[in-house]
Amino acid sequence: MRDGDLAFETLRDAHVAALTGSLIDEVERGPGGAGYVWSRSIPDPTLNFAYGVRRPEQFAWAGAAALGRDRAPAFLARDAEEVALLRGLFEPAILYPARWMVARPPPAPADKAVTMAVTVQAAPAPGPDFEGVFANLSGEPAVRAHLRRHYLPALRAAKARPGLVPLHLVLCDATGPAACASLYLRGDTAGLYNVSTRFDRQRRGLGTAVTVAALRAARTRGASRVFLQCPAGGPIEALYARAGFRAACAPTLLCTSPP
Repeated sequence: MRDGDLAFETLRDAHVAALTGSLIDEVERGPGGAGYVWSRSIPDPTLNFAYGVRRPEQFAWAGAAALGRDRAPAFLARDAEEVALLRGLFEPAILYPARWMVARPPPAPADKAVTMAVTVQAAPAPGPDFEGVFANLSGEPAVRAHLRRHYLPALRAAKARPGLVPLHLVLCDATGPAACASLYLRGDTAGLYNVSTRFDRQRRGLGTAVTVAALRAARTRGASRVFLQCPAGGPIEALYARAGFRAACAPTLLCTSPP
């Protein structure tokens, strides 16, 4: 199967499987194939959303599932057709167009310099060097407080799960830990998450470097395909394109209230 032929549902299910037990707590199944993904620790709509919602009864079920968990309802639409269907049911407060991208891991590098600077931890929860980078990916105090309050506790509480191999990478430069990423491998497919660079070390190519290192780590461990999610357009998508990722799907997250 070519990357461009990957079904949205395949990537969605791989995404949920990768993060369940860490950033995602559970998926509730609803009527007609609908589902509700939710996180106990993290309130963000990117981790608390309904999918497969096309009819009024599914919409009502999804809204109740969200509100019952003290979450503002949010809906993941696979394409423009589903966006139109959902907009027939409600007027979203905000839309987040996304790119779900796929890459084939490259062979081992000829230049060992970057590889030598990267440590790989095989454990459900990342270590303190990873946390030190991830918690400081933004210069905004409110963002850092949000990460420390919600995301770090979820990552620390991650548990081992059968069939899933979690890897956490930290790239160091002359100042110390500077960039990080997580891989979640299941069979020959890996999900790439948590790609971050300390805010005081950004615009030096470290995000691309740790992404490439993650691709190579995935290949070393038998993955033939790596997927990720990012906002559509802009510098983040461009970063991943430089690392070899290509768009496979273009879903949209529709939120009932601003985050």
